[in-house]
Order: sequence, then structure tokens, then C-alpha cells
Amino acid sequence: MILNYVYFGISILGIFLFFFIFKKIFKKLQTKLDKLDRNVLFKNKEVAKLFRFITPRREKHILKFATRTIRIGFSIVFLVLYLPFVFKFIPETKEIADTIFSYVLKPVHFVVDGFLEFIPGLFFILVIVFATKYLLKFLKYLTGELEREAVRLEGFHADWAKPTFNLIRIVIIAFAAVVCFPYIPGSGSDAFKGVSIFFGVLFSLGSTAAISNIVAGVVITYMRPFKVGDRVEIGNTVGDVTERSLLVTRVKTIKNLDVTVPNSTILGNHIINFSKNAAEEVGVILHTSVTIGYDVPSGDVIQALVKGAKNTQMILDKPEPFVLVKSLDDFYINYEINCHTKHPEKSAVIYSYLHESIKNELHNAGIEILSPHYSAIRDGNVLTVPPENVPKDYVKPGFKVGNFNIGG
Repeated sequence: MILNYVYFGISILGIFLFFFIFKKIFKKLQTKLDKLDRNVLFKNKEVAKLFRFITPRREKHILKFATRTIRIGFSIVFLVLYLPFVFKFIPETKEIADTIFSYVLKPVHFVVDGFLEFIPGLFFILVIVFATKYLLKFLKYLTGELEREAVRLEGFHADWAKPTFNLIRIVIIAFAAVVCFPYIPGSGSDAFKGVSIFFGVLFSLGSTAAISNIVAGVVITYMRPFKVGDRVEIGNTVGDVTERSLLVTRVKTIKNLDVTVPNSTILGNHIINFSKNAAEEVGVILHTSVTIGYDVPSGDVIQALVKGAKNTQMILDKPEPFVLVKSLDDFYINYEINCHTKHPEKSAVIYSYLHESIKNELHNAGIEILSPHYSAIRDGNVLTVPPENVPKDYVKPGFKVGNFNIGG
């Protein structure tokens, strides 16, 4: 009996000795950590790129926190396992020690038994994971061949390959997860089911807009209204497509602004693609209108407009520019000049050159542009063209009152 108390005392001393040595070890470890001036865990180049925000100082704090956590965890485990062993030496506390041991061993048995039962399911999950992995690798290889057009499928466009692979990959991974789900430990418990339902409801309520954008993104992919690099007009936004995803499309405007357009918005608007037919022989037609008075012969106006269009940079000579008489208005005739270009992405600059060129040609021909229509009263008004373009024999008219001419 006395020997048991001696063992009990030695065991208590063992606790103090353990914590004394434990403190010394971790104190020494903390001292080494304080002297760290470079990354240890994140020194690998690939890891460093992934965790750029982990500086040596931050890594030091992370390691010190991890060290304290390990120290506390080991201390608790030691006390939980060692104290029941100590109390077994005294008859008065032996029953308490056995009870504590049963409490400790119960979760241990649960974990060990659960793991042993999980082993067959683990092998099944591993088979599904490897089969899914290599199936996706094969599909990725096939996608690359379709993108390079090394393999061709009738009716299947090369730009469909990548988005189609992404959709199929999601379906395959979801199917694999559903197949593996029953073999996950605890998947049949009420708690697991409750959490799954909660996250399902949360996802369905919070992702309505996202899902509509994804569906729209899929539809747009197979509609093929544009591709990256095309000059497009979506609603009131005009610019070049810089990025396409299942959720949004990014457009860089001519003012160098980045506009993010949700795919559902694109699907609900008309889409104008300026680049799709630009590579063809006739290119894309640009057009603008001018208004000229009824006193000017239409042939002179058309000749001046065509000449101005031909003298404009980035306008094609063939097919030749042509003019349409759009309307006969109250004070003037509306003429529309149409010309071809293969550079629709530079339409703003081309329009600027075109307007300048046709203005100069009309002035050189002595033709005034009546827009806005300020020439409702012709008598007494000078031609609105530059002085050097006014005919030499031109005489400024005066106001006519009856048979009298004032100011002529």
C-alpha cells in the first residue's frame, strides 16, 4: 500500500518534470524563431508565388502561433492520458481513473472503428478519383486537338472546344462527387444532412443572378456572336472584347475604359459585331450624312462626296464609295455617303478623317453645308464657305423689298 503512494508521488513528480523539459524545449524553439530573418516554409519559388503576402516577418508570427498551439495541444493530451494512469496507484481514486479511461478510450475506439469501416469505401473513392482524373486528362488532350483543328468534327467550331470542356468537366466532377458521397464517413448522419440542406438553400437563394449569367454565358458561347478581339456594340457600349467567361464579358472602349457586362444583359440586348465581316473583300460600310440646299445640283454634291471619301485614310478604293439621297427635307436635301473599310476598330478616327475630307471637298466646290438650317431666308446672306472658295464673280445679294434691292 505504501509503495503505491510512493509510485503516486513519483508520478506527480513526473508531471512537473515533463512540463519543465517541455518548457525548456519550446523556449529554445521560440528563441530560434525570433532570430529568423528569411522564409523557411515558403522559400520554394512556386510556393512563394502562390503566397506572395507571406513575408519573413509574417511567417515568423505564423510559426510562433503554431508552436504555442502545439505546446498547448500536447499538454492537454499528456494530462488526459497521464492523470488516469497516476490515479490508478491509489485505491481511493482507482475507480475514478477507470471511469476517466473509459471516457478517453470511447472516442478513440469510435475513431479507430470508423476508420476501419471506412477503408473499403476509401478504396472505392480512390478508384473513382483516379478514373475521373485520367478521363479529364484525356478530354483536355482532345480539347487541345480540337482547338488547334488537328481533329475536326463536322458542325463543331474550334472556339467551342474550351467552353465545352469546362462544362463537361463540371458535370463529370459533380457526378463523381455524387457517386462518392455515400462512402464519406458521417454522410448518413442527421447533422450532415442538415448542413447539406442549409448550404443548398443558401446557394439557391444567393446565386440566382449568377446562375442566370452562367446560362446566358453558355448560350452566348454556342451562338458565337463575337470572339475576343472583336469590335462590338452591346447596348450603349462600343469597344473591343478583351475577355469572355461564363459570368461576364469585358469590353475595352475606344476611350480605354474597361466595361464589365453581365452575360444576362448581353443576351437581352442586340449585339453588333463590326469585325466579323471586316476580313471579307468588301469590308464594312461606314456612312455619314450631310445636308445641302436645293439650289445645288445633286451631281456636283455626289461627285464632291465621293471624292472626299476616296481621299480619306483607311477607306477602300474598291468597291467605290457611293451616295444615297436619303430624304428631301424642308430646307435641304439629305445625302448619305457610304464607303468601305477593313479597319472597323478604328472607325472613330476614320469618321474624323472622312468628315474633314468631305467638308474640304464641298468647300472646294463652292457648296455650303446647310446644317443646321439657318438659311431659310436666302436674300442678303453670304455663302457659308471659306472666302478662298467663293467664286470670283460672286456678288453679295441684298434684301429685296418689292422691286427695290437694298444693300446689293
